[in-house]
Amino acid sequence: MSSDPRPARRARSAEVSPHATAPPATRAQRQRTRILDAAERCFIEHGFHAASMAHIAATAGMSPGLIYRYFAGKNEIVRAIVERHLETDGCRAMQHLNTREDFVTSILEAFERWRRRDDPAVNAALILELTAEAARDPEIREVVRSKDRVVSEELTVAIQRAARAAGGALSSEAASGRAVLLQCLFEGLAFRVVRSPELSAKALRPLLEKVITALMAR
Repeated sequence: MSSDPRPARRARSAEVSPHATAPPATRAQRQRTRILDAAERCFIEHGFHAASMAHIAATAGMSPGLIYRYFAGKNEIVRAIVERHLETDGCRAMQHLNTREDFVTSILEAFERWRRRDDPAVNAALILELTAEAARDPEIREVVRSKDRVVSEELTVAIQRAARAAGGALSSEAASGRAVLLQCLFEGLAFRVVRSPELSAKALRPLLEKVITALMAR
């Protein structure tokens, strides 16, 4: 008597590796990351306004219609980029700043990545594009300001921590004011690397050490 082949087929289907197809949430996250990576490259290479959704789609290797499944428009992509930077290179980096030497090293490492221009997450041109667009677009301005406030709060805590490690103490108010100055210094270096690409980290180090030491002092 012949057996029914359908149970065997069902059994073989059940044996398919669980890794053959990724869960929907994982696939969606990969697609969003792919789009954001492409958008960052486009903003850096073409500028914010010249980088259309069609440009971003071509760079990502997908159709514009597929991008709109994940993002309503370019402003939403910008918001996601700002939030991603806040998570990866913003507050998380602040948690590792425990001494004055940590601050100097962290700033110089970012400066060198700006000079190499090989890391969209730390790219001076992208910072300039987002800053310029924030001056024109109220929605993007609020997103950038929101990130700035969070980074400033985390930086204030890191400055207090570094001051204690050096044997001193700073109030929240004093550390907050110095956090603003440090942000001005950090962002100013992003502008400077575009204007003075010959400037080296080696030349900056002794100057930064003096500035950071003064910022941590009572």
